[in-house]
Amino acid sequence: MNTNRAEAERLLAIGEKLLESRDLNGSRDFAILAQEAEPLLEGSDQILAIVDVLVAAEKPIHNSQLDWYAILQVDRTCQNLDLIRKQYRRLGLLLHPDKNPFSLADHAFKLVTDAWAVLSDPVQKALYDGEVAGLVETASFWTACPYCYFLFEYPADCEGCCLRCQNCERSFHGLSIPSLPPLVPGQEAYYCNWGCLPMGFVFGTLGSNGPGSVPENDPNAVSNGAASELGSLSARKQGRPQKGV
Repeated sequence: MNTNRAEAERLLAIGEKLLESRDLNGSRDFAILAQEAEPLLEGSDQILAIVDVLVAAEKPIHNSQLDWYAILQVDRTCQNLDLIRKQYRRLGLLLHPDKNPFSLADHAFKLVTDAWAVLSDPVQKALYDGEVAGLVETASFWTACPYCYFLFEYPADCEGCCLRCQNCERSFHGLSIPSLPPLVPGQEAYYCNWGCLPMGFVFGTLGSNGPGSVPENDPNAVSNGAASELGSLSARKQGRPQKGV
């Protein structure tokens, strides 16, 4: 037996096992290695098709709406029905359960079929595009200044950026707060605990000394040592919820 083919079959078998355990990234890596070792080996393109569809389905638009365009592997602004149809047919042939013996092929095939049902119908596509546009336009997140404890709401594309507090004017890392702190009964204030807020986070690659370093031109940045000291404190403080502009 050809050495390359034997190695490719071994790699593909590992990719299949990883797919069965839903390790999508690992499965993709081994399927690519198998394809590189033996381009004509049957099965690697089928595993890659499954993984690509499932990964796209795991990344909904702002955690609420499946991205049908990504599932069919076309750009979200695509208005070319022929291109969308071509992608649907290509993926359908690779994923059809009668031809694809690998785990999760039926689930991936259903996602592709559902995507085509929406994007091939002018009325459903127009409604879907409108919903997606609304999600993109209104998406936002809440964050807190770790110095003065004021809350702010910013557009979603600001998440993870270096922001400047509109109250104390100090720089801080815009980390998303999963849920707002409880309000103080009868007051426009909230309870917070220093140990729970994202205090003392530095700004990653903005520093010249590598990841995690403090930016040289930001006197307000808190070092890792200072962050540890602040994080060890426990206190309750009231602050008024504020909405960012």
